Amino acid sequence: MRARLATTLGPAALLAWGSGLAAQEIPATRTSEPIEIDGVLDEAAWDGAASIETFTQLQPVAGAPASQRTVIRVLYDERMVYFGIEGRDTDPEAISRTVTQRDGEVWEDDAVALVLDTFDDDNNAYVFMVNSLGTQQDERWADNGRTRDITWDANWLSAGATGPGGWTAEVAIPFETVRFAREATAWGFNAIRYLPRNLEQSHWIPGLSEWFRIAEIGAITGLDLTEAVTKSYAFIPYVQGALQEAQDDTTEFGLDLRYAPSSNIGIDVSFNPDFATVEADVEQVNLTRYELSYPEKRPFFLEGTESYRTRIVQFYSRRIGDMQWGAKVNGKVGAWRVNGLASQTDTESAAAADGALYSAFRLSREVGGASNVGVIGANRTFEGTSEGSVGLVGTLFFSDYLGMTSQVVRSYGAHDEGAWTYFFRPSYDSQTGHFHVRYTHVGENVRENMNRVGFIRDDDRREVDSNVRKQFWINRHGLQDLTGSINYNQFWSQTGRLRSWQIRNRLGLNFLRRWSLDLTNDEEFKAEEAGLFEKDFRNTLYQAKLTFDTRTGTSVSAYYGQGLNFDSDLDQFGGVVDWTITDALTATYDLKRVWFDPDPGDRSSWVHFVRATYYVNKDMFFKVFYQTRYDVTGSLASPMFELERETIQLLYVWRFFPPFGSLQLAYQEGPAQFDDELVNYRTLFTKLSWVF
Repeated sequence: MRARLATTLGPAALLAWGSGLAAQEIPATRTSEPIEIDGVLDEAAWDGAASIETFTQLQPVAGAPASQRTVIRVLYDERMVYFGIEGRDTDPEAISRTVTQRDGEVWEDDAVALVLDTFDDDNNAYVFMVNSLGTQQDERWADNGRTRDITWDANWLSAGATGPGGWTAEVAIPFETVRFAREATAWGFNAIRYLPRNLEQSHWIPGLSEWFRIAEIGAITGLDLTEAVTKSYAFIPYVQGALQEAQDDTTEFGLDLRYAPSSNIGIDVSFNPDFATVEADVEQVNLTRYELSYPEKRPFFLEGTESYRTRIVQFYSRRIGDMQWGAKVNGKVGAWRVNGLASQTDTESAAAADGALYSAFRLSREVGGASNVGVIGANRTFEGTSEGSVGLVGTLFFSDYLGMTSQVVRSYGAHDEGAWTYFFRPSYDSQTGHFHVRYTHVGENVRENMNRVGFIRDDDRREVDSNVRKQFWINRHGLQDLTGSINYNQFWSQTGRLRSWQIRNRLGLNFLRRWSLDLTNDEEFKAEEAGLFEKDFRNTLYQAKLTFDTRTGTSVSAYYGQGLNFDSDLDQFGGVVDWTITDALTATYDLKRVWFDPDPGDRSSWVHFVRATYYVNKDMFFKVFYQTRYDVTGSLASPMFELERETIQLLYVWRFFPPFGSLQLAYQEGPAQFDDELVNYRTLFTKLSWVF
């Protein structure tokens, strides 16, 4: 793919290609020797495998050799591809090894990430990250790395160990975990090492224009995957029992079926999906008067979700309540990437649109290597009426640094007029800088047409947005780096009436002694508008946030902000404590306090939550989640608190077939169903899921 692209672009591109960005390769060695994934590279096969060990800093000193030596080897057999990792370290006592939770912030430890472009299409990649404890984090990247899905989960093996010379890890990725073409002999590949005590990120591929750029990475070569063994199907049944306050006891059964007709296509079907033990949403205080968006956490929707993450959100899965069944397809056929999803809500649920059919799709094709264009759509059908949208979406790269994203969408539903929305966003991105200008058009009836299945905060807009950001690495005089950014946004109605403008300024400083300071200033204007703003408003917010991070798993931050919010004086403060108590026990405490004076809408709130997790091992853990939100009345000196909402969750999980086959025991006090926002219940759950 990389050679074909260089030929297409001509001599200038060949000169750029010759700079070394994508010239590096590592041959994979086939092995017949069993590899035990214990974190120790003691099998003879590792000694005979080719290795890479020349890593270059992307930060803090771009282009400088990595401060610590990293060695990576690649093996494969008919079932898996294996990676042997050596993280050499001249100061082993300083190795950070604190993240024990799967999909935790593993990059905050000494860790290595493996980037695999299994179709070698310069657009999409799987990322597998591991620290010295063997803790896993997995992601999917799309659009040449511009879009990342950190919620994706897969079945793979890892283990880590520390020693006098540093740390080692072994990673085994089954071929059935990823989509790939059997005829391929090469996969795109990069390796990234994180050294948190130096804020250092070093790459096997030097000189990347941005750290996530898939089109610029190297390759694993010498693969013969024609006989790779992949399991074509998996059955994941579950049984769940619930004892719920003021409700009948329930027992439910469900089934997930995963079928791969080929190595490049996957089909998932789910009957009566279980969402019972999804952790509650962290409370937000709305300072905008627009609808808030919450992240998706339900397992059925997670794989392939990166394909629907577009600026104009045509598919917002949180619109879907209790599901009766769901089906989806994800994969690639030739140059075409295919994503499709359909789900039926429960006809006996209490939702207003029970029995609605939801669907979404995206069909994309690579153009000139790193770029892609496609068609995307989403629909809800209820009582014979369809509402939704269909449109074109594109991510284009004109050079390593210059690109453009765009989307053109036609919505449909109750309104035919004012149903178009689109945007164009050219941008310049480098290792330390960013600049973009965006123009967006949103017709006056787009929100009403799309929001049964999409997420449009506001319509009737003609909008201009620009941002410039620059990072400077200082590395002396007590200062490590400085980042400044300015964002300007202004929009008018379709008739030309000014509706809003906003300026957001930020200055961030990281000090050499592990302190950091963020200073922000927001200024905005909101014009009088029926249903939103009763008159013209001028809002301001000045905020400072100070953080101390040991870079060994413990950090403390505190912030204070003051301003004017819709004619009310605004004071807010808060803080977060992340504490690694032992190698197995971590805890987080988060406090938010927001005060309005006067407060006619009763928005003053005090929110805090506590999350603690104890890992018996990486596949067995106990978790406690506790959150409260109080309404605040009275004066600043003599506040009165009234409990508005409270959520408690106690969870035990044993993943005996990770990550899908598990036993869960949970006690929950608060919203018992995914779409219950304010109704509190006490509920005891037990769930067993198996993998066949």
